[in-house]
Amino acid sequence: MKKLLFLLAFVPLVSYGQFSKGTKYVGGNLMFYSSKSDLGSANTPAYTIFSANGQIGYFLNDSWAVGPAVNFISSKRPNINPVTNLFEDSKVSGFAGGLFARKFFTITDNFFFSLEGKGLIGNVRRDLNSTFFEESSTRLYLSIRPAFTFMPNQKWGFDASIGGISYQSNWSTNYLEENNFLVDLGQVNLGVNYFFDR
Repeated sequence: MKKLLFLLAFVPLVSYGQFSKGTKYVGGNLMFYSSKSDLGSANTPAYTIFSANGQIGYFLNDSWAVGPAVNFISSKRPNINPVTNLFEDSKVSGFAGGLFARKFFTITDNFFFSLEGKGLIGNVRRDLNSTFFEESSTRLYLSIRPAFTFMPNQKWGFDASIGGISYQSNWSTNYLEENNFLVDLGQVNLGVNYFFDR
């Protein structure tokens, strides 16, 4: 952790990214999570979450990229109906769109560090068959995250973001209204980018 903080402190002294104005890239990542509880039934369904993130970046100069970003998330949680004693799925899905800005710094010719800010807003729908929950709510996501990018060639870049700071409102498809401020120092997210006209 000390090495990461040391690197972050001296990143501004590193030369800017080797990208040309007008370079474009498409990137994103996918996440799937599944969890199954042992409730004494061989037919117990699993609780699942699927999330997809995508963005299109346009370089304003040799180190700043901006562009649109989107997120889609869907979850399914099994619940036992007390009347029928059978499992029924409670489904939640959400979509959001917005903008991001990313500053690249060169570490080597094919290895980069960047800081990215992102803001997304959208809607979440809850198909819960219950009068106790709101069927639809506004989703909001604001974040700043560091990332490392490895480019084995001129076209492909592989991201590893480590932690970040974010504010989330109804973001993780919970059944209740929720607002969270998160400071994450350990979670690693992987992504892929494809560059044009570099």
